Amino acid sequence: MATRKTGFFECTILGSDGSSPSGKKFEANGIQQQLILSAPARAIKFVKSRDAQTLKDELDAKVEKFKNEILLAALIENVNVRGRIIEYLIAGEDDRLRQEIINALQKRTDGIPQFKTENALGDYTKEFNEFFTETDVKTKIMILDSNPKAYNLDKVLEFLSTERSVFMFYFVGVEPGKIVNTVLVSMFQERLLNATILLKHWAGRNSRGVSQFEGKTIGQLILSPETTINEENAVGFLRHVLAL
Repeated sequence: MATRKTGFFECTILGSDGSSPSGKKFEANGIQQQLILSAPARAIKFVKSRDAQTLKDELDAKVEKFKNEILLAALIENVNVRGRIIEYLIAGEDDRLRQEIINALQKRTDGIPQFKTENALGDYTKEFNEFFTETDVKTKIMILDSNPKAYNLDKVLEFLSTERSVFMFYFVGVEPGKIVNTVLVSMFQERLLNATILLKHWAGRNSRGVSQFEGKTIGQLILSPETTINEENAVGFLRHVLAL
């Protein structure tokens, strides 16, 4: 548990996000490896489907509904607290807790309800007939240059080793007083994959480590959305991660 100063109130956050080192290495069997290596093909099929638009429409509706509160939360200086509050506004499941957070943001009180962020891969789970999606919601403050955390490598492999699994990112671009744009992209989106940095030194001895994104690429994707996936490159990336 940690209490962090956020700029105009203090926030207590319990738990951690799905990009934290777990110290546990995922060992895939033969069938699981096949499912992992077929993940880029699943992702290509998903981003071309109507289901992808349905998912984005749902998330966009959340952003529109809580737009004013998102812009208030964007003023928080602490990047981790800011991101987790905005993620909860968009993808949180407890409406009562979300309303308490909203009340604190609107009143700019000295405290905000403590809330737990699950140690999960994504923030928003959506099941379709052909796909089971996990989506990680991330905020990009467009005027700031940073390299945000992406995902835990063992957790993403474990998720992709299941049938129908598709892992997506939903980026929300924010400027002072304005939401610039939102974009829903696969973890294998060509430019995003090229901007993925593997960080072994953050991990325990028995873990493959975590990843982060080169922040400028996220800003570019928000301004000029692309969903292109190079399947060969994505499979090569997964083979590399499996070999770690």
